Formats: sequence, C-alpha cells, structure tokens
Amino acid sequence: MNVSSDTRTQLKLSQPAFADGEIHFSAFGLGWDFCSHADSARLAIQGLGAKDMSPAQLRVAFELNRHRITVAAVEFGVCDPRRRVTLSKI
Repeated sequence: MNVSSDTRTQLKLSQPAFADGEIHFSAFGLGWDFCSHADSARLAIQGLGAKDMSPAQLRVAFELNRHRITVAAVEFGVCDPRRRVTLSKI
C-alpha cells in the first residue's frame, strides 16, 4: 500500500506503555478516531533494534522508530476502537 505523507503526518501515536512483554500504544487522528495497538517485545528486538526486553530499551526502540511504527499503523488501517490490534511487522 502506498502511504501518503499527508496521512502519516495526520496520524499521531501516544506514548508507549509496557506490559506482559508488549509495547502498548494508540494511534489517533482526524478521520481515524482511536486505535489501540500492541507490538511484542520480540518484534521490538528483531525489527526495531532494542537490545533487550527492558522498558528502557523498548522505549528507545519505539521512539527511534516512531515513523516506521506510524507507517505500519497506517498500512494496517482503521480498526475497531474496542479491540487492541497486534502489529505483526514493522
């Protein structure tokens, strides 16, 4: 899917929270409402460059890859706001 830069700039990500080996965050923006997402800590290590599963490393990996995570959320599309969606690739 070709993601326009306009869509990416309109979509915002919340600050991440860490629980049960996952990174939880929300994506929100005009025309998007609110979507809750989760990424596994393993994905953060493999795909985002975190050195381990510590919250400090997961936070650094999330912040350094915020743009890539935003693109993945846009490519996934709008989701049901009552369910958390797990992104399988970034």
